[in-house]
Formats: sequence, structure tokens, C-alpha cells
Amino acid sequence: MEKVIITEDQVKKVLDNILAEEMKRVSRQDFSRTQFKIEELQNSLNETIKEYRKLQTSVPPGLQTVSRSKLSSIGTYLSNAQMEIDKLKNGVSNYKRKMYSRQVPQEPQL
Repeated sequence: MEKVIITEDQVKKVLDNILAEEMKRVSRQDFSRTQFKIEELQNSLNETIKEYRKLQTSVPPGLQTVSRSKLSSIGTYLSNAQMEIDKLKNGVSNYKRKMYSRQVPQEPQL
């Protein structure tokens, strides 16, 4: 089996198409690739947040006054990025569900 490399440009292009709804259909494979890349990004961000917390706890008392505001703003940005990624993930999932949901005609009741 051949490995398929997904570039960030490909993911961006697919996301742009999904979010702009310019394409009538997005292949299941494109959805899967995009969702996988979003999950990779989420995992990377979670690791970054863990490292951020380690840094926050390891700052010596003499440097806390100098670094407190910057560390606080970094924490805010990381938190906001996490929320935006969640929104993106939910948006892609909902769009996929909407695209591939099948309309089941109701049978007449007797």
C-alpha cells in the first residue's frame, strides 16, 4: 500500500471549498483527510498546551513578574485556538452529515 502525503495546502483548499460551499459534493476521502488533519492539529495543540503548563509552573519567582502577562496572553491564545479548532471540527462533521444524509421518504400510514 502506498502512503499518501497530505499537504496543508490541500487541506486548506478543501476546507475553503467546504466552508464556502462552492462544491456541490466533497468526496468522503477528502472529508476523511481533512478530519484527520484537524485531529492531528488538535493533538499537536494539546501537546503544546501541556508544555505551556509545564513552563508556567517552572518559572522561578524572580521571573514571574516579568513573564506573568505574556504567559497569560499566550494561554488565552492557546485556549482560543483550541475553541476555534473545535468549531471547525464540528462544522466539518455537520457539513459531512448534511451532505451524506439520505432523505428517507415516509410511507403513507394506513
